[in-house]
Amino acid sequence: LGGLSSYTNDVTTLCHAAGYDLAIIETVGIGQSEIDIIQCVDLFILVVSPGGGDELQGVKKGVVEVADLIVVNKADGGLLDDARRTKADYTAALRFWGSGYGGNQNKKTREEWNVPPVLLVSAKTGEGISQVWSEINRYRMIMTKNDELSHKRKKQARYWMWKYAKDMILEKIMASKKDHGKATADMEKALDFGHVHPRVAASLLLKDLIGSGDDKESDDNESSSPNSRK
Repeated sequence: LGGLSSYTNDVTTLCHAAGYDLAIIETVGIGQSEIDIIQCVDLFILVVSPGGGDELQGVKKGVVEVADLIVVNKADGGLLDDARRTKADYTAALRFWGSGYGGNQNKKTREEWNVPPVLLVSAKTGEGISQVWSEINRYRMIMTKNDELSHKRKKQARYWMWKYAKDMILEKIMASKKDHGKATADMEKALDFGHVHPRVAASLLLKDLIGSGDDKESDDNESSSPNSRK
């Protein structure tokens, strides 16, 4: 269903370190579970198709809430009227939901970039593309002037640090699971019978799979210390 690969942010960081001024990341992720993209970019552009106003009632709402800029594509030919109606639907919805989109915390930034602009674009004719580029530059100017850009990147770095930590812990658990098959099976059976709460089970498993090695090392150190000998 889209989303990001596990190394997308690493590639983005590499491009930034190599001195590239512009990097474009494309994802087809939808819904509230597919918004990790905002942790990789300075500006999040949501591209929608004409006639997509009904999506505002469903899965798209989560993505719309974090978008910095919304672009209605295919605004040409027989779809032009539908594109205009879609733009009106999104514009009205954004005003109704309120301001402060895209995760911007700085008050001045929210005042200058109150609600994400909704623009009409035709990839076929090129109409509207220059306006999109103009808005991108205006956003960057506002973010840089208010020191929001550096603040946003610091928050993103912390987000990825903790995400990587969680992923590494999970990898270690899955690797250790092979050596603790009985303990895992017993815990799953206890869950099946309702003898333990999932949160408690997770805590016990984590202690058994990851903490067991530390506990053993601690016991070995204690038994080998001079004070423990008789």
